[in-house]
Amino acid sequence: MTATRSLCTAALISWLGLVRLVLPAAAQFAPPPIPPHSAHPKATPQSISAGKDLFAGTCANCHGIDGSGANGPNIQGVGATLGPEGLYATIRGGVPGTGMPPFATLDDATIWKIVDYVGSLGHENAGVATGDPEKGHAIYRSSGCATCHTIDAQGGDLGPDLSHIGAQRSIVSLEKSLTDPGSNLPLDTSLQERSAYPAYLVYRVVQKDGKVLEGMRIDEDSFTIQLRDSGGRLRSIQKFGVQKIEPEPGKSFMPSYKEKLSATQINDLVAYLSSLGGAQ
Repeated sequence: MTATRSLCTAALISWLGLVRLVLPAAAQFAPPPIPPHSAHPKATPQSISAGKDLFAGTCANCHGIDGSGANGPNIQGVGATLGPEGLYATIRGGVPGTGMPPFATLDDATIWKIVDYVGSLGHENAGVATGDPEKGHAIYRSSGCATCHTIDAQGGDLGPDLSHIGAQRSIVSLEKSLTDPGSNLPLDTSLQERSAYPAYLVYRVVQKDGKVLEGMRIDEDSFTIQLRDSGGRLRSIQKFGVQKIEPEPGKSFMPSYKEKLSATQINDLVAYLSSLGGAQ
């Protein structure tokens, strides 16, 4: 592999940091459309080991053999944020606007092995669902998840479309979303572009009369800001009557299911969500 290819994931963390700092403009850094590709084979100890060897020859100069950083940034745990498809898209398509180039010459089998190794960094057994998807589907229905989420055009639109969530998020990330949703808001632009609410960030508006409104920002101009509250109601607020507008990082309208569902039920629900989607 050439030295250029050693940048395989070098821009990954810097891109994520840029998304955090310039969230409204994040869509311009979205990877280009990825051509059809093979489905992600189930990660195995053998594929992770092979990926480690490939990573050593192409990426370790920047990130260290364990992904903890060298000349480039630490990428441990990034697989839990992007999931297998997100890692594949970043390696294959690059990230326009950063130093991450596309690697169109790498075949799918090679990329998936690298994905498996990067996905394992900092998260043992990442990507392995052990619950019962059928029981998880029943829990999804009985817990009212469809009130806010859509699967195959059925459901609400307050939260993200989950039709392909299993291909976009790792097992670790899915479980974290259910137990501590505010700490696991989406960072990648591919999910944001399918929503009217970039990263589902909640805003707090304090009006001059002391009234407080919260909602996900839909749009904003010099005179007004439009929010959608936790009940799905749209609110257009005139700025001349506003004292303060501020984001609330780490806050989510999605409730935590840590105390509402047992560990077994959460495991089953994660298994169901991880079964949704596939190769694009």
